[in-house]
Amino acid sequence: MKGLKYLCITLLLCLLYSFTVKKYDNYSGETYNQYWEENKNLFESVNQNENLTFRHLDYYIKTNDLFLYGEFHGIKETTKIDFELIKYFNKKAGMKIHLAEIDFSQAYFLNEYLKSGNEKLIDYVLNSWIIYHGHNNLDYKNKWIQIYKLNEANSENSQIKVYGIDKIQNIDVTKNHLKILLSKINLSSDFPKDENLFLEWVKDKLPKLISSINLNSTNINYAIDIEHIRKNIIDYKTTAREDVMFLNFNDLYKRYNFEGQKIYGYFGEAHVLQKEMNGKKDFGALMQNQNSPVKNKTYTIISRYLDSYMDAPSKYLPFFLRSNKEHTKTGVSCDNTFSLYHFGISDLKNVTNKNTNTFFDINKPKSPYKKSLRLIKSTGFLSLISGMKITDKNTSTTDYAQGIILIRNSDWAKPIK
Repeated sequence: MKGLKYLCITLLLCLLYSFTVKKYDNYSGETYNQYWEENKNLFESVNQNENLTFRHLDYYIKTNDLFLYGEFHGIKETTKIDFELIKYFNKKAGMKIHLAEIDFSQAYFLNEYLKSGNEKLIDYVLNSWIIYHGHNNLDYKNKWIQIYKLNEANSENSQIKVYGIDKIQNIDVTKNHLKILLSKINLSSDFPKDENLFLEWVKDKLPKLISSINLNSTNINYAIDIEHIRKNIIDYKTTAREDVMFLNFNDLYKRYNFEGQKIYGYFGEAHVLQKEMNGKKDFGALMQNQNSPVKNKTYTIISRYLDSYMDAPSKYLPFFLRSNKEHTKTGVSCDNTFSLYHFGISDLKNVTNKNTNTFFDINKPKSPYKKSLRLIKSTGFLSLISGMKITDKNTSTTDYAQGIILIRNSDWAKPIK
């Protein structure tokens, strides 16, 4: 009986906590509710069988070169919106440069797919991806098929190419790419199979191979690719992931003359926020460094979710939550005070309907989000373990992101059966 009594008290306290948090959040959001009611022209909402036009981005294209979209991995509508943004920027701004959360060698194989249409290359990359939600996943695979079709419809000078700036994610894919490059310039690719011995070979032997290349117009790009891989292998175990992303972006920016061109990148949310979280600067925040070529020319979009589902890698879930398959369908909603609650989520919920995707322009001069941390500040278990703690107190929401997409009632990104 005593145990039952404690359980009832605990449940009552939990319900009281949830009620109090939401009540306070709704009360403090009155100004924001009024703002959206008076500025309905600042958001666009569509049913999920329709596409957003992203007309609110037309203005920001004029003053920004890098556009970043951050997702919660494994959600169907986010992958759909990713491709919608690719189409929009390609058509509206001539965007051909797509940054992805993959490494240099994975990007090589995806670009080979975009040339050939051989879908086995998509599978090869996605199943080596650090984002396990994308392994054997239909929606993540479909993105690349859609880009292939878009390129087929476009003229050659409007076709999209993907650039991988991430830290090496799979050493075997990198080895395979390096072997191809060395063979193209008739150099030996007889390197060790063991990973540690291979890393030593790269450090000691590869520089000599590179210096032996007789550079000409035919092989210079192969040589530069090999040197880029060499630098990334050296950084493989010594340099932080975000720092590698920043260095790779700067290298590719100079090499391919990105200046003046529009660039679109799709990453997990943490990578696109333009201010530090948990005392750490991720890629989006590093874009504001003095030596960034797109300082003050970056626009970030993030998503918030209500009553949606996520593809979660089963092996990372507690035994009582995981399915007996590679992927498990799990719920995700930014209004759950115990798992994840984003303060201000009700601001957006109040002006949208179920089964919709809505783009909110939160960056206008009179936006109240310039004076608070609503939609960035969060609480709950997932907030604690995800490292999304705000550590720069002198910031506001629009320092982190300038556009928000609310996704309601999305299905999970579907695994391939």
